[in-house]
Amino acid sequence: MLQFLRFEGSLVSQGEYAVVSGAEAWRFLSRRALYTFLLAYSTIFLAAAIPFDGAYFFGGLITGMALIRLAVNVLKYRSFRGGKIAIDRDGFGIFHSAGGVRVKAEDITYCEINVFGNLVVREKYMTTSFPLALLKKEDRQALLAQMRDMSPKRTELFKKAYDIFDAFLVAFILAMHIRQFIIQAYYIPTGSMEDTLLVGDHLLVEKITYGPAIPRMIGMEKPLHLNFLGLREVKRGDIIIFRPPGEEEKDFIKRCIAVEGDEYHIEDGSVWINGKRLDEPYVKGLTSYRDFVDRKIEGKVPAGMVIAMGDNRENSFDSRGFGYLPVERIKGRALMLYWNTAHIKNLDFSRLGLIR
Repeated sequence: MLQFLRFEGSLVSQGEYAVVSGAEAWRFLSRRALYTFLLAYSTIFLAAAIPFDGAYFFGGLITGMALIRLAVNVLKYRSFRGGKIAIDRDGFGIFHSAGGVRVKAEDITYCEINVFGNLVVREKYMTTSFPLALLKKEDRQALLAQMRDMSPKRTELFKKAYDIFDAFLVAFILAMHIRQFIIQAYYIPTGSMEDTLLVGDHLLVEKITYGPAIPRMIGMEKPLHLNFLGLREVKRGDIIIFRPPGEEEKDFIKRCIAVEGDEYHIEDGSVWINGKRLDEPYVKGLTSYRDFVDRKIEGKVPAGMVIAMGDNRENSFDSRGFGYLPVERIKGRALMLYWNTAHIKNLDFSRLGLIR
């Protein structure tokens, strides 16, 4: 129950308000259907983007309520198509496709607007309702203005709370879409990228260069990467964020060392690409297979694959361990370092800025 109203004849001026019809009715139903679709998409998207126990249950519950409300609106429109509500000092006249009913003023105890947007007229021995949502906005406002709010402070408080919640929900959904498709903040927990990135570094990762990815939702076996919307393909030297094969929970950050078609091998503590030693001034330590000899990969990088390694070669689990990295598992490119929480007292501000 969203609002309680009292019918007082002294406040009423005669008026008739017809249910929307024709193009207005189609616009009304289309808006409701679009709202339900967006709500369903948003709840499923949020459940996929921020997975937690019961996420799909709550998302499905919210979507189910929206679908019920849409169905109620459709059924109400079928019942009240061509109908109207009339008000005068003697009471209400509510008319629909099956006829109409007259509600006398002396029989009305109070009126209310329920969660489905219906005006419910409570009488001594029965209840009559009319779908306010099927009226034009100006007609709905004119009708309600002829009744006295029994608790104006409560109504105002509820409206403010609804507006705040609505604004927060929209902002949250937009923020999650920006996080998923445009830019996302990350934290560096290990030293695998030293000395380029240090433990405690906070950085921004952009997701436009390689194209956005739709998270794995209901009915999807894996995320859908829209590479065709990207600006360019992955290049050698890019610092990338990804999930390696077999890992579905944790994100890794490494540097792309070789791309599709490159001839790659490790020799004399260095990476060799297409017969030439790769110039890597950022590397810390020697490059070798260490404990990954049994997973050694060399030769031509297959189509749709890249090789990624940490800059701290002696302390990094990377392509030497998990093998070739499918391009479709890359989530974005490291863009900017903006803070470090592990070295606040001795923070080197010269490190902050764009990552190269």
